[in-house]
Amino acid sequence: MQIVKIDFLTKYNKLLKMAQNAETDFPDQFCEFLVEEFEFQAVVAFNIIENEKLVVLGRSSNARKAYIKNTHFACGTCKALKSSSGSIVFNSQTDCELQTSEYVIYEGCLHVKINDSEKVLLKIAKKTPFSKTDKEQIEIIGGTTAVLLNIFTGNSVPASSAVNDIITDIAHELRTPTNSIMGFASLLSEDNLTSSQAEYVTTLKDNAYSLLSLINDLIDIAKVEKGLNKPVITNVNIKSFVDEVINLFKDRPGTNQFEFIVSIDKGVPDSFKTDAQRLKYVLMNILTFAMRLTEHGKISVAVSGAAKDKIGFKIIDSSSGIPSNKLKDIYKPFSLAEMGDKKFGNATGLGLVLSKKYLEQLNGEMDILSTLGKGTTYNFTIGVETISPIETQISALPKVSGTKNRVLVVEDDYATSKLLSNYLNKWGYEPTIVNSADQALKAVEKEVFLAVLMDIVLPDTNGFELLKRIREHKNAKNTPVIVCSVEAEQQKAFMMGAVEYFVKPIKYKYLVEVLTSYRLKKDSNILIVDDDVPTLNLVKEAVLQAGYNAIADSRSARVAEVIETMNLDLAIIDLDMPEVNGFELIKKIKSQPKFAKLPIIIYTGKENYAEEIKKIDGLFADLLHKSSSNIEDLADTITQMINRYDEPSTPEEIKEEKGTIKILLVEDYKHSQIIVTRLLKKNNFESIVVVENGLEALEQAKIQKYDLILMDMQMPVMNGFESTEKIRLLPEYKETPIIALTAFAMKGDREKCLQAGATDYIPKPIDSQEFIEKVKFYTDNKVNAGA
Repeated sequence: MQIVKIDFLTKYNKLLKMAQNAETDFPDQFCEFLVEEFEFQAVVAFNIIENEKLVVLGRSSNARKAYIKNTHFACGTCKALKSSSGSIVFNSQTDCELQTSEYVIYEGCLHVKINDSEKVLLKIAKKTPFSKTDKEQIEIIGGTTAVLLNIFTGNSVPASSAVNDIITDIAHELRTPTNSIMGFASLLSEDNLTSSQAEYVTTLKDNAYSLLSLINDLIDIAKVEKGLNKPVITNVNIKSFVDEVINLFKDRPGTNQFEFIVSIDKGVPDSFKTDAQRLKYVLMNILTFAMRLTEHGKISVAVSGAAKDKIGFKIIDSSSGIPSNKLKDIYKPFSLAEMGDKKFGNATGLGLVLSKKYLEQLNGEMDILSTLGKGTTYNFTIGVETISPIETQISALPKVSGTKNRVLVVEDDYATSKLLSNYLNKWGYEPTIVNSADQALKAVEKEVFLAVLMDIVLPDTNGFELLKRIREHKNAKNTPVIVCSVEAEQQKAFMMGAVEYFVKPIKYKYLVEVLTSYRLKKDSNILIVDDDVPTLNLVKEAVLQAGYNAIADSRSARVAEVIETMNLDLAIIDLDMPEVNGFELIKKIKSQPKFAKLPIIIYTGKENYAEEIKKIDGLFADLLHKSSSNIEDLADTITQMINRYDEPSTPEEIKEEKGTIKILLVEDYKHSQIIVTRLLKKNNFESIVVVENGLEALEQAKIQKYDLILMDMQMPVMNGFESTEKIRLLPEYKETPIIALTAFAMKGDREKCLQAGATDYIPKPIDSQEFIEKVKFYTDNKVNAGA
């Protein structure tokens, strides 16, 4: 008997047993089996959803690390996906949008129908072209794939699936009334309450928020168990990420007794790919538990490169430690519920349970060690993908169409221009290559480019002169210009208006950072004042990149006169300037009635600014005052509040009104209608029309023009996402602010809301102060126009 054949059968039998037992790593092992036995370079298996969406089922070890289990992908060019000629179809094509291997080699797609309701796609990479024999053999592999995956999927439904469904349904039902409780409590807290009543309401809100957090964790655990809660892989800058999380804790009241010590090993890459939201959830939960147990003292956070493709975190507190009988049950729900000071954070009894499940999904693990009297150490790792800086940045770019993806490259060196062209083509840009100033100006005359890449050293002109002429051209005033040169004249290039400057050899990371961040937005005027000219130009270009108009000035003494006839939407002001300093300038600007409500961002390099900030307190933030009154009973107060709820206006009533802010509230839940309408009317917004679904909102928008739309995203008949998209198609609503109201914003749906056309979003339960500030911000222009 041949040993090779016996070895093959042994491996196949092992796979068969794994499929029968529905072992979670079966898909990965199956892909590994195909690579080893058929000499493929890499294999990735996808589930096909709705005939076009691809969800990673498993991958071989040498496939690209971006293909993390349960992540979503799409390919608009895949012929295997679009084919309906049979249950097993193989196709190899050069324009596939998915690259399985890190190397540019030959790849093909095998479409396999598992059963009537399930289909998979095997993405196969190979070092040599696919021959006719290869294709025939791969289709035979497709038959084996169908058999094994049919066995696997038939046995992979856990017994707890029905229980998870029930938990999810109940938790969703609990979330809506909990949001309502928080909303009414927020309204009540703004009334004239005694100190004891105010304390009752605060306790009510805190407990409702804790309940909401618990409900959300419960829903997420059920989703993870069912395989529905998919990781969302994004780029993470480790230093910014850790700083952001630590600052969230530092900003909380009552946390000044903690000293946070952060260290990041040099071996940790500056940025990598993982699920940022889940990593944030895990880190915040562990820090919250550490603070609860410590109460006061030091908490250290150390980040290290734990292993290849993994990042390690070690959090050490200075608490008295966890008893051994508690430590062994630490991953059981609510095991730490009674331990420590509960005033720190809002971690639920399910926090560590969910954190552990998140880490397992992302190829990581957690380990908690504790010794009485010596504190507790929380170790966890998370799987990451580290890729080249250019790939990290460009891979995140949205696929743009038409002329918006065209980049002008001005470079007389053939090798450099070819290299730039290859990179730009690879990531979906369409480069236009020219090698002289004359050709560059002719190209700019013909069209508007997304960006211009240019060399300073050109044969027919000085590069700085060309840069000046490009910036002065009407087609390129707001176009980012990226300069590359063998001459290190960076500051001069910035002064001339370049967005970024590269010294050869080109640092691609900086190149694509500019391209990544370039997005056109609404046409707002932003004032920038800084006496440091390089900094001024950097901020100015950042503003221009975002699609805003920049009014930049380095002389603070003349700013008040310059802006006298202008309309401004935002100001960015350095505090530490000669002549007129930032404090004096802010007072001058705010003294003009039309700038009284102008939002101002202040920044400074000074360390002793805290006392000076008090000089302008109120000029950049409102102060809220509360007075007390004698209200006898809290329950009666809630009843009175509901009873005095003002009915919203009818469309007919506000149609003929002139000079008022007209607001359309789209909300199907009655209590939310009451809360939002009440908040608006308390703040002198009287013209409010309420409709109960997205279709009614669309019809109302067609009948008359509203100044602001508040859109719930989860509604019957037509949801808020679809309604927002359709309203944006109406010519008169292209610039109208639409604020999304959603209970899911905290769960990462922010991007989805904005992609649908929302201007901004507010999570439920609604924070009354944030809500009113945003409503006022988006209606200020209308108020000023009316005045």
